[in-house]
Amino acid sequence: MAPLSVLLLLLLPPLPILLRAEMEDRCKWKVALNSYERLGYETEHFFEQLPISSVDQYFKKLVNSPTDISEMYLGFPYYMKINYTCPGENPEAFVRGGFLKGLVPIVVVTFSAPVNFRKWKAERLQIEMEGAPFLSHGSCLAEEGCILNWFTPMPIKNGSLVMEIEIKSNRLGELIRNARFMMNINGFLKREKGKLVFTLGTEARGITHRDFINTESKPVWATMGQAPVLILGGIPDEKMILITDSGFEDFALVELNIDSCWLGSLQCPQEQFTASIFDAVSTESTLFIRQNQLIYYFTGDYFNKDQKAPGTSNWVRVLHNRCIKKLCPVEIHSNGSEYVMALSGGHEEGFFYFGTITDGKVNFKRMPIMRSLCDILKASACWLHWVVYQGEEQTFFLLMEFAQGNKTSFQLLAYRVLVKDSYLDSVTMLFQIPPFIPLGKDTDFVMLMGMETYTDYPLVPKGLFHNPFTKLLFIWGNAILQSYDYKNFIYLAEFPKQSVIKYMTSSYRGEVACVTETEEIWFIVEGSVKMYKLYPSEGWNTLFALSQMEASSLYLRNETSVSVFYDSMGLQQLVYQVNDQGEGRLLKRLLPVNQILVYQQLRLTTYELTEGLKSTLSFTNPCPFQRMQLEDLPLPQKYTRMEYYHADAPIISAKSGYHTKVSLAVYQGLVYHLLWLHSKYNKPYADPVHDPTWRWWKDDKQHKAFYYYQASNFQSLFGVYINMNSYGKEYSKGATYLLPEYIYLDKGTIYSFSIYLSSRLVTRRVKTIDKKKELRLAVTLTHPGCVSVRVKEQNLMKQNGILFKVILKDRLVCFDQGISGHNLMKTSVLIKVVGSAGKCFHETPTGHLMQGNAMIPIFIGCPPGKRLAFDITTTLAYNKLENKRYFDCVHPDPDMPCFLFSDRFFPFFLIQDMVTGESGSFNGSYILKVIGGGTSLDDITDYSEADIYRYNSPEDNTNSLIWIVKSNSTDSQSFSILRHNTSGIEWLCLENSPCYDVIPRYIYSPDFYFKVMVSNRGVDKSTYCDYQVIFLLHVHGLPLSSNRALLYLLLSMSIYLGIVFFYVLYCVIFSSLKKCWHHFKGKVDNMINAELFPSDTSSTISLPSSISYRSSSFQRYEDTAFRRSRFKKKS
Repeated sequence: MAPLSVLLLLLLPPLPILLRAEMEDRCKWKVALNSYERLGYETEHFFEQLPISSVDQYFKKLVNSPTDISEMYLGFPYYMKINYTCPGENPEAFVRGGFLKGLVPIVVVTFSAPVNFRKWKAERLQIEMEGAPFLSHGSCLAEEGCILNWFTPMPIKNGSLVMEIEIKSNRLGELIRNARFMMNINGFLKREKGKLVFTLGTEARGITHRDFINTESKPVWATMGQAPVLILGGIPDEKMILITDSGFEDFALVELNIDSCWLGSLQCPQEQFTASIFDAVSTESTLFIRQNQLIYYFTGDYFNKDQKAPGTSNWVRVLHNRCIKKLCPVEIHSNGSEYVMALSGGHEEGFFYFGTITDGKVNFKRMPIMRSLCDILKASACWLHWVVYQGEEQTFFLLMEFAQGNKTSFQLLAYRVLVKDSYLDSVTMLFQIPPFIPLGKDTDFVMLMGMETYTDYPLVPKGLFHNPFTKLLFIWGNAILQSYDYKNFIYLAEFPKQSVIKYMTSSYRGEVACVTETEEIWFIVEGSVKMYKLYPSEGWNTLFALSQMEASSLYLRNETSVSVFYDSMGLQQLVYQVNDQGEGRLLKRLLPVNQILVYQQLRLTTYELTEGLKSTLSFTNPCPFQRMQLEDLPLPQKYTRMEYYHADAPIISAKSGYHTKVSLAVYQGLVYHLLWLHSKYNKPYADPVHDPTWRWWKDDKQHKAFYYYQASNFQSLFGVYINMNSYGKEYSKGATYLLPEYIYLDKGTIYSFSIYLSSRLVTRRVKTIDKKKELRLAVTLTHPGCVSVRVKEQNLMKQNGILFKVILKDRLVCFDQGISGHNLMKTSVLIKVVGSAGKCFHETPTGHLMQGNAMIPIFIGCPPGKRLAFDITTTLAYNKLENKRYFDCVHPDPDMPCFLFSDRFFPFFLIQDMVTGESGSFNGSYILKVIGGGTSLDDITDYSEADIYRYNSPEDNTNSLIWIVKSNSTDSQSFSILRHNTSGIEWLCLENSPCYDVIPRYIYSPDFYFKVMVSNRGVDKSTYCDYQVIFLLHVHGLPLSSNRALLYLLLSMSIYLGIVFFYVLYCVIFSSLKKCWHHFKGKVDNMINAELFPSDTSSTISLPSSISYRSSSFQRYEDTAFRRSRFKKKS
């Protein structure tokens, strides 16, 4: 028995794995939204978008801290309240226990990239924050009476309305499985009389059985990954919709305030009248609905501080007096806009309306422009059933039905406007759909080449589905046809012809789900011809039975499917359940596709029993490999273009470890300032350190030890210590063992990785295995002319496996030049192990994962996060070296150094990667233009196109050039092409240029501010990026014109000669003038004396002698005093 017991123990998984799985299943994370005034209370709706300034009052008092009290610190309007629940009588005790054990939740917020990349920065951003523990509900008499939660700021990024929240633990305390939530901004709410109400209608009663029981499921149509608010119609005989801003985790039933319900007419016949909302489409900021033949839209209030595109206050009816029979969604945005299509019926059959949504502005345009499709194709009668829009090629795929006598036929057409904003268009037939379903007995698929056999069962297509990444086009109805080139189709024979598909949904990453009119759910793996029935199926029955044994409330016997749709977390199902007590609820649950397929594999698994001395029972694994592992994966940031920031909670000096409302306010301000620095980091002058947060702490790093000493001695204000290393940007996230969700390829970029496959174990009966025949790797490219692939194979005999090295490379030909993140080309690569689709699974703590098939979306073009910057540091150093001197301005500006006019100017530029932190010299070609200028920063003006040509083109003959390069340049479009090794720019400022003859200010030499634009558009073939930087260049020491210089010379000489002349004149005639003056003064005195004493003759005679005697005596006295003073000085 002992050896048997040991064997059983060896067969069991290790104890820590069992314990971790059990503990992870017990506890689950929860998240809620709280404002600063309601910390710890129930969750709130996410509708406030403007920052709050109340946090700045605390930063003004943080004197001895690394923050600058002169700056204005703002905060986000909400916090995330994080908690977890565990089964037990006192769940709060579990939370306090986890906190005492060191548990800290880590929150990762991923912002969606905005649709309109022309208004908002095209970037992918992620921030990781640490939860701050806080005792909610005010002061408590005892700690056990309080509720412990962790809080982090809920950040907002301009242009991003959808945020994905991932919560994970720091691997201390309780073992809790990672959880993901959607936290979206709801722009369809407003505050009225202190309460939140919907702007698009009135929140109605609660849901009832009649709303969902015995009703059909409906698709959730929305722009994939961009719609913050989802809506769903179909409530019987009610103009109500389900609305949610959390992906149907919670929801509300809203009665719409639409104006009327249009009845049918002879020109627009209607089978029946109902108040129900038939079609509902959600975009980033606008909602669309169809009620009967009427189309309405409602624009939410999102980031409209400038009021250029304010949200609507009521539903807006569009396409007045038009007969609309259906809405068709466009789930993938392109060209900075979103789209929706409305199909006409009745007397307008053969037309459709193409709607464009840009920043909430809606514009519909009729297609075809002049004539209907019926008239263009000269058909007596036709019906348009579905339209799909291909954004990159601006092509519409149309599913048309044509009358042919008593019968009808279906065709796949392509419609395209040849010249934008013109009446030139074209219609092309791509495929004639066969009238009957092909015969596909004992086969998975049938190629439609015209020689196949058909059944007598009519083929009735209902709609189209297109994946722009893989170019896969489905024609669906009571059959499924698929094609990768829109002309050659195959028929998927496993789908039963008795079933009719009513809608399709896709993840756009290789998975497609179909829902039939009888609520069957089918699953397709792109790149495979197999179809899998998920519901009803044996796998579903097994899943349901196991859930009943576990007493799970996720699956009940009495439930109705409301919708099946994909989101960022997988395939979701919205169901209405009624329990044994007759109580109903609406529930969103993850549809476990892989789990169902694993259970279905049980009936396909075969076994073999060998008899003999030692009987053995062996099972056959349908998966062609034993183990699959990804190796040599590169660092993801360079290819995913995801920027990472991290922010930890401030350290508090309280012994309990709990934060206060003040410390949470400081945390809020720090996170806001961190993301504010990120958004404002677009300086044309490159910083010495390539990091948005460098300037934040650069002056306080030297005082780091003092701040730590002060906090460790409990001397910091509010008991808050700010660790400067806890707020920054990460440039080297470690590689994972999973393929990225998407990759970006610049010109000639290479992406490579390895796949290790181990063969199945060799039995004694089969001594050898041909691994090359059994393990085959197939790689399918959507655009083989744009991306190349090489697969290197290496046999590992000792490990009984094969290592495949996959190398993807851009072919340099499929993209011209574009701004960073703009108008990228969509393509993909599909990697699969032959024969593994739906057969190979890997068990993880979160469930089973399908292996052997992977689709990687690829964006070709200039990736987000790259920019061109003026390298002022290298420019100054090189100019000093080449010119042997450097003269700065009289009043130097450290942020904008001056350059001397008479020196040659050698500019240098940097290519800065905001994602990886790399910063290298730009060695490509570029064009430099002076596009504006002025004598001061306040009077800089922009030049017209004609002036820019005159001031910068070497071909100009109007004597207006500002600068010139005499060597190492060629002309393109009449402008000089410069390179990094140019001989330097010589400033000219010719007669008709704006910098000619600048009047100097004060006594300094003239200076001028040039507004310079540098671009590599059309001249640099080393990258797909259209780099452009505009900066100010301060040049001093400008020369005066010859006339003004001569005028200044003559004026200066005149003033100088005048001064000399008057000085000489003064020196020559001063003594004569002095004598004349004394003589004249004496005569005047005599005349005055004579007039004063005219009657006394004796007096007049004796008086002068007396006066002369006195004056001579006084003169002798003065001479004697003068001689004495000189004697004293000598002595």
